[in-house]
Amino acid sequence: MLAFRKSMAAALIAAAITLPAALAAAAETAPLAPAAQQEEAQETSYGKADAFTKKRSYLGVTSSTAWMQQARVGGLMLNLRLFTPMGDSIAFEECLGAAATGGEKDIRLTMRVLEWQEGTMLQLDQYAAEVLDRVGVTEIALADGMRDIRAIYNVDEILSIRSMFGLGAAEQLSLAGEHAPVTVVSEDGIRRQLTK
Repeated sequence: MLAFRKSMAAALIAAAITLPAALAAAAETAPLAPAAQQEEAQETSYGKADAFTKKRSYLGVTSSTAWMQQARVGGLMLNLRLFTPMGDSIAFEECLGAAATGGEKDIRLTMRVLEWQEGTMLQLDQYAAEVLDRVGVTEIALADGMRDIRAIYNVDEILSIRSMFGLGAAEQLSLAGEHAPVTVVSEDGIRRQLTK
């Protein structure tokens, strides 16, 4: 997680100096341009996610027990989704539990996919990030079918990135791991790259 924060900090500084605007064709969510994808897939695991039981609540916050394509946290449908690098939506199940961010009331939202693909993109708008922050979700973990955690994103850092780049409420920030560029998808489905 420390390595991700250092990489993200370096990427944000570089982005603040140069803001390239690489555009991709519009789709449900525009694909990540091939040149922008990771050159080498790097196998990373941050440990195992807790078992996904029938009880999907933690500290009074609920999540769905169904497989879905859009997150549902605290009874609210959020524009928080997972996509392949080609822009196809990925079904996932979600679970809430204790976060590793330090606070006793910090919550981790784990999103588990059956089959992990390198370059899986987490995509969310301002409202989704604010709701997660408000209900106490401090981190989002992406896990594969074996519950190995492949990526962890800090909600405070997501909100900071959105603020730093002045993203509109409906623009969807898209993250695909610590070595991938940070991109954003406009309301029209146009993807632009924020960092290299």
